[in-house]
Formats: sequence, C-alpha cells, structure tokens
Amino acid sequence: MAILYKRVIFKTKISVQQIILCRGVGKVEIGENCSFGYVLGGFHKGGSIELQARYQDSIIKIGNNVSTNNNVMICSANYIEIGEKTLIGQYVTIMDHEAHNIDPARRQEIGEIGKVIIGKNAWLGNNVTILKNSEIGDNTIVANGAVVSGKFPANVIIGGVPAKLIKSL
Repeated sequence: MAILYKRVIFKTKISVQQIILCRGVGKVEIGENCSFGYVLGGFHKGGSIELQARYQDSIIKIGNNVSTNNNVMICSANYIEIGEKTLIGQYVTIMDHEAHNIDPARRQEIGEIGKVIIGKNAWLGNNVTILKNSEIGDNTIVANGAVVSGKFPANVIIGGVPAKLIKSL
C-alpha cells in the first residue's frame, strides 16, 4: 500500500518526528518503515527535513528502514538513491547538482548535474555533505562533518574535507 501526493510515494509504516517539506515537481519514493526526525536528537523544533525533487524527471528514492535525524536536506535535479537500512545524522545535505552556475552571467541557472548513490546500511554522521557524482558503498561509515565527492567502496570508514578513506572495516 502506498499513498501518492504530488508525486510523493510513501509506503506503509512511516514515522515522522519533524516536519517534512516536499518541494519540486519530480518524484520522491520512500520505502517502508522509514523514520524522519528524532525528538531526543535535539534541534527538531523549528527545523525541517526537505525532500526536493526539482524537475519533472528528478527522482529521490529512499529504501526501506532508512532513518534520518533532524534538519536533513536531500535535493535532486536528476537522481538520488539511498539504500535500505541507512542512517542519516543531523544537518546532512545530499545534492546531485551544483546549486548554481559558476559563470556570473548564468548564475541564476543550476550548475552541473550528476547523481548520488548511497549503498545499503550506510551511516552518515552529523553535518555530512554529499555532492554530485558521489557513490558510497554498502556498510560504509561517513564521519561527522565530511564532504563527500567521488566514489567509495563498501565496508570502509571515510571522513575529512574532502572525504578520504580512513580505514577498511
């Protein structure tokens, strides 16, 4: 069973502890047993979780049993996929595009567009930023404050600005 509202598909058993803002005209698909926001995590009052599928063909696909903490932004101009059983910390930003063009004459236009794939059972710490064309393998841990740009294998810990391999699990 799913509920469709403005191209947003919520499967059954969704827990919402913080306001979710769904913006754009693309498609957002949320798997079963997902949770959004965490009261005991703090910072839940006055904040929101934003799921923005900007364009008609933009897709955000969130697998089953994904948990997000508070004040998360997922913004897609193309395709973002988050694998099942992934944990997402507070103040995480995931974007598959550059927010604006770097050419001053075209600054109002969106910049380069890519995609983001986050594997199953990943753990994104607080204040993580995932940039376009990033792939994070299954069972990978991303340390607090990391800025991820690029491809990382399964079963590793990554961290830093920019993110680098810290160790294999």
